[in-house]
Amino acid sequence: MFCVECGKEGELIGPLCLECHAKKHVHASVPEFVDVVFCAHCSSLKVGDKWEDVGSVKEAVEQSLMRATTVPKDVSMEGFQVRLTAKDEKTYDAVMDAVLASHGHEFHRTLTATARIKRGVCGECSKQKGSYFEATLQLRGDARVLNRDNEDEMRQRVLDKVAALRANSRGVFVSKVERVRGGLDFYFSTAQAARIVARELQGLRCAEYKESTSLWGVRDGRDMYRVTFLVRLPSFNQGDVISFDSKDWYVKSMSKGLVRCIQLASGEEQHMRLRDLEGCKVSCPSADLKEAVVLMEGDAEIQVLDPVTMSPIDLRKTKGFVRNGDQIRVVKTNLGTYVLSDGW
Repeated sequence: MFCVECGKEGELIGPLCLECHAKKHVHASVPEFVDVVFCAHCSSLKVGDKWEDVGSVKEAVEQSLMRATTVPKDVSMEGFQVRLTAKDEKTYDAVMDAVLASHGHEFHRTLTATARIKRGVCGECSKQKGSYFEATLQLRGDARVLNRDNEDEMRQRVLDKVAALRANSRGVFVSKVERVRGGLDFYFSTAQAARIVARELQGLRCAEYKESTSLWGVRDGRDMYRVTFLVRLPSFNQGDVISFDSKDWYVKSMSKGLVRCIQLASGEEQHMRLRDLEGCKVSCPSADLKEAVVLMEGDAEIQVLDPVTMSPIDLRKTKGFVRNGDQIRVVKTNLGTYVLSDGW
């Protein structure tokens, strides 16, 4: 069999030998200039009408060059490597080595182009800079006041959760955080993200949860609504000592509307609903619990060195008391002085 183009005898692809087939049908092309558009705020890369997060400028340039390279319908690209030379901060000269496949054979092609770095603004950043929001998360404290320690902790918790959600969806962001009377307001780009965060806070902190919707406009003939989520945190946290019903209680855990408390005088554990603890007071926040050196320990009592007066004091051990080290937590309240089990 002979090639109809050059007359060479040997393996043919259709009527052509490999060399003639490659010259006529296996080729790749790329524009002389390829624009690589980054968002000026988040550095995401524009791909067609969409924006994608990228690892580096070099990676973005390589992706843009590969997408801009075209091949015939019956040719596939099996490999693509780019060598970049920076002319300045916004311009790169590129040499591209492409491996093309056709009819079971591979062919190598070298292409050149100039990549130009440009700046734009993605849709999400445009919304964020314009304070766009679809939902508001209102974070409040008990008695309509959110104390500063809770405020700082909850602000960071909310923003960390938003960052985790944004890793899976670039459309998730908080456009604004406002410190208002009684707490914080977070303005969310989507109601779904706000609901996820609000429900998580409710579960973690036994918080009161309310949800309401209001009409705020019309778009393309459709009513548009904004959602408000109210999360009201209790006055106490896990690890605090609270006073309720003329007794002191250690808050062991909080979850889904239930608070596990241990009565400090007896060691008795009870599960209480949050609404049943209305009117309780924090006797000692967890951060203020003191460590005391253990001097002696008996079956029913333990002697420790008072961390304030540095005098020995004898304290009664409660049911199930456990000590793991040479020091143990103690707490003083208006009702008494107690030693806390390490098992709590």
